[in-house]
Amino acid sequence: MNPVNDLIESVQDLVNGILDAAAPPRKKLFTVQEAALAMRVSPSTVLGLIRDKSLANISIHKKSFRIPRQALRDHLFHRYVASELAAATQELALVQLELKRRKAELDRVTKRLAQASDAPAP
Repeated sequence: MNPVNDLIESVQDLVNGILDAAAPPRKKLFTVQEAALAMRVSPSTVLGLIRDKSLANISIHKKSFRIPRQALRDHLFHRYVASELAAATQELALVQLELKRRKAELDRVTKRLAQASDAPAP
């Protein structure tokens, strides 16, 4: 059980679910409108991603863009992995802080117990 692999698999499932909700799973090419729906952005944002070459292997068919499912999958995957990784990193920092606090508390209790056992009995 590897948390990184679990994170990757869950993000892949999330992205596939998003794309399947926007268009049938058999559909390999998305229009700008469908891509915008899947990515939850405006069509102009999708056109900006095309212009910036952030979406790969775009084709033109009858004067309209066709965006491969894989290009959308890759783009969404990286977007969600980055946010999930940031959240996981923040959670890890909080857990480490709590662990450090509890270790200090354990050290204090251990020291008190050692002092109590060294003290002469009344």
